Amino acid sequence: MIAAGLLANSTLLAALFSPDGELSRRSVLLIGLFDVALVGAGLVLVVSRSFATLFNVLVGLIFTLLLLWGLDRVLFYRLNHRPLPAASSSAEPAEPVPPPPHFEGSYTDNYFQDDPLLGYKPRPSAQVESIKKAGDEVIYHVTYTTDEFSRRVTPQSHPERRQKFILFFGDSFTFGEGVNDNETLPAYTAQLAPDYHAYNYGFSGYGPQQMLSKLQSGTLPAEIPQSDGIGVYVFIDAHVERAIGSMYVYNAWGADMPYYTVNWRGQLERRGTFRSGRPFISALYEGLAQTEFARYTHLNIPGTLRAQHYRLTAQIIAAARDEFSRQYPGSPFYVLVYPDEGDYFESINPYFEEFGLRILNYDEWLKLDVGQGTAFHGDGHPTGKAHRQVAGWLALDLGLADGK
Repeated sequence: MIAAGLLANSTLLAALFSPDGELSRRSVLLIGLFDVALVGAGLVLVVSRSFATLFNVLVGLIFTLLLLWGLDRVLFYRLNHRPLPAASSSAEPAEPVPPPPHFEGSYTDNYFQDDPLLGYKPRPSAQVESIKKAGDEVIYHVTYTTDEFSRRVTPQSHPERRQKFILFFGDSFTFGEGVNDNETLPAYTAQLAPDYHAYNYGFSGYGPQQMLSKLQSGTLPAEIPQSDGIGVYVFIDAHVERAIGSMYVYNAWGADMPYYTVNWRGQLERRGTFRSGRPFISALYEGLAQTEFARYTHLNIPGTLRAQHYRLTAQIIAAARDEFSRQYPGSPFYVLVYPDEGDYFESINPYFEEFGLRILNYDEWLKLDVGQGTAFHGDGHPTGKAHRQVAGWLALDLGLADGK
């Protein structure tokens, strides 16, 4: 039984019986549960040498599972679907619940495109209108423009004079969610660095793995005419969960993002996507997400980030740095910690230092605050005012305004 449970794994069964070598998430989960049951039953027999003990264990396990299923479908269902209290004429009127934010405009029309390399990307050669609202209140109303390589367009004067590049990688902070093309961090940096052509490779929801995948693809030389410059990765705390593909990230938008892990030799390697590269965990995440318990508790796995998660994130960034340096020898690469987004810095910085990454830590230099005009109300993304300030620090620290 133990041997059967170990051998009848989803990888072997897919290779033997699946025409395309792939299994559905449901099949992977069922096979995994069956394998665990076989191995567990075999171990009970090895230890107890009694079929009666095995029978008792199975009966107890079945009743436990039925109890858990009942709790989920009855107790937690009722907790998630509690009826609203009856209105009372004597009671004070309750505060209205704010409406959830929603998007309008052409941004909602197939702007996110599937991509085998990065998981997804913005539609190339597009100009879309993005309107984010909370009820009737407009949070922001902006235009996003992308070029033929799906990069956010960065307006900059006298492009013919810019003989060096500055590449920006990151997520929505880098892309510039909520701001127009000329209000992004790369755009403001280009205004201050007349010798550098700024390129924006950030996009919403990205982690460090998209940067590494893009660099490993070898497509940059065809997209960037300049031969030397600077690489900048804009880091925020959320990138750690994206790098490891936590349950929340996987189920919300990240199932097909690149999956990097460390092999038995300690080397970083890509194993497809989170969906294809770790089928059992992915199937487990999908199954748990369907439970009322997960909805009620806002379950996320892992619940606590640990040293190996921070180290993996830093290792992915370092691998991207190494690939950047290989393609552009002598061009420096920096990790920019965005203001008010470095709560994890003390935990991840030892690994930044281990891999020799150059850090520009602006975490404590600015607060992303609605009252100060540096963040959007009901959104949290930085405004153009915040990007302009960060661009000023970056240009000063790297000597960009002096053409260095």
